[in-house]
Amino acid sequence: MKKILLLALFVSAFSINYSQTHGSVGLSDARSMGMANTYVNSSFGLYSLGANPANLNADTTNSLEIIAPVPVPKISVKVGTNFMNLDEYNYFFGYSTTDENGDKVGRYLTESDKKRLKNLFKDGGKIFADQSIQLFGIAITPSTSFGTFAFTIGDVISANVTIPKNLVNLGLDGNTLNTVYNFSDMDLKSWWLRKYSVSYANSLNIIPGIENFSFGFTLNFVKGYSYLSIDEVKTELTTNDNYEITGRGSFTAHSAFSPDFGVNYDFDNAPDKTSNFSAFPKPAGSGVGIDFGFMAKLDNVFSVGLAFTDLGSIKWNKNVAEYKSDNPVFLDDLTDENQRDSLVNALKGKDSGKFIDGITTELASAMRMGVSAKVDELFDGDFPGKMIVELNYNKGFNNQPGNSLSGRFSIGMDWKLSSFFAVRNGFSFGGVDKFNWGFGLGFDFGIFEINLGSPDFHYVLSPNSAKRITVGIDSRWKF
Repeated sequence: MKKILLLALFVSAFSINYSQTHGSVGLSDARSMGMANTYVNSSFGLYSLGANPANLNADTTNSLEIIAPVPVPKISVKVGTNFMNLDEYNYFFGYSTTDENGDKVGRYLTESDKKRLKNLFKDGGKIFADQSIQLFGIAITPSTSFGTFAFTIGDVISANVTIPKNLVNLGLDGNTLNTVYNFSDMDLKSWWLRKYSVSYANSLNIIPGIENFSFGFTLNFVKGYSYLSIDEVKTELTTNDNYEITGRGSFTAHSAFSPDFGVNYDFDNAPDKTSNFSAFPKPAGSGVGIDFGFMAKLDNVFSVGLAFTDLGSIKWNKNVAEYKSDNPVFLDDLTDENQRDSLVNALKGKDSGKFIDGITTELASAMRMGVSAKVDELFDGDFPGKMIVELNYNKGFNNQPGNSLSGRFSIGMDWKLSSFFAVRNGFSFGGVDKFNWGFGLGFDFGIFEINLGSPDFHYVLSPNSAKRITVGIDSRWKF
């Protein structure tokens, strides 16, 4: 099980995932990232996919759009935590000195240090890693009345890990008498999905009181290459007056990997598998999801939008393993190696692994709502450039990678100062990150554009307080 965990984390940390908007808190395109991940009404063309497909053909005169690796690939990167910044990490884990024997030793924590470290985990110790590059995208608009079709290919690779608060308490305080240590907040989810997406959008002008009404939908054909989760954690340990530790080690874990990865489970007696890694590996599962959305342009200034994304699931049915533990725990002698080994084995579910027929997991389903205003339209031509200001609300329906059950509000601005140059800014509140200050730039060269953005620009200004790094760059051809 340990080898499987390490492999999944390695793949998640160093692989790619697609940069259409994924989940309620996942990565988006560089333009939207500069607006603190605000995108429901203001992302148009190929950038609208994954956010609100109704905008696929809205506010555009382009008959053809293409996203490709040139002039620059569409790349986004996010690595970090929700609980510890760089200064805190260096204080607790980066410090070392030399003792009188010439040996390197770390910092000895005071009671105040321990309280401070435990307080960092009070809202959950989440660690996440995402990197993204969209493989290809094309949108074609034969005519305004006909609408717009689009086809995209992209990978989704994400990992979320939650460190239990009581694991930190146990590590700092030891087995304190008459204390219950519950580890139910432990969580791990990691996956690699590839989406082949077909989209369509069009506009109607038949609703009284609404200047323009757009609708769109996307059908996602999903191939899954790896999956790892730790579920149903009910592990609990109790200490008593006699320094005895009792309780149960209880959890369920699942994993699935492409046959081309050559993963060898510790319980599998078959000959060792060999890796045959390629850009198009054999899937370990497949599924279908849909996105659909609407956008109503009330007049020349105000618009409202609503979208639901990633409604669907994936069935994992190749190389699916299950690890399960529900064993009693008893330890009254820390010097007894057999008791210590028994405790460790109960907690990690040793010898419990087996192949199962399959499991089904939800996609990172989310709801998105937006209200926007074209500020320049309010000034009858006296405003410099063109500006759109937008307010969004995003909420995930599950805790899959890239998603959050905690709602997220954001407000973003896209100010096109000229036909060539645009500035983006925005703020986001809620979700996993709690707070984001976004900033970005756009450069339009006519037949193609380049965008750069980060929803964590405040950490660029104050790097020692950074909890995460999130940046994006992309380009789009327009004809």
